[in-house]
Amino acid sequence: NAVSDAVDYLVKIHDMDYERLWNNLNQTDKKIMIALSENEKNILNESFARKYGIRAVSTVFSSIKRLMAHGYVVKKNNSYELDDIFFAVWIVKRRNGLTE
Repeated sequence: NAVSDAVDYLVKIHDMDYERLWNNLNQTDKKIMIALSENEKNILNESFARKYGIRAVSTVFSSIKRLMAHGYVVKKNNSYELDDIFFAVWIVKRRNGLTE
């Protein structure tokens, strides 16, 4: 599939950039990024916080605000998503051990 190959190529050539961005995030921000890369939608509730090992919904909200200020996350239709879809693909591949 040409589209899949193109996505894989773009993720691969930006691997070091994504790694650098990832290493500058704190643990809570990483958890939020992981959740958003897995298409979690309802992230401002207690069950989400428990699922991802975050102590309070207020911590999730603070993290979202920080990630939005840095341009990693955008609000869309009353939910949040990663602004860079290729970064989301990189996160999923990394978590599944599929990066080189």
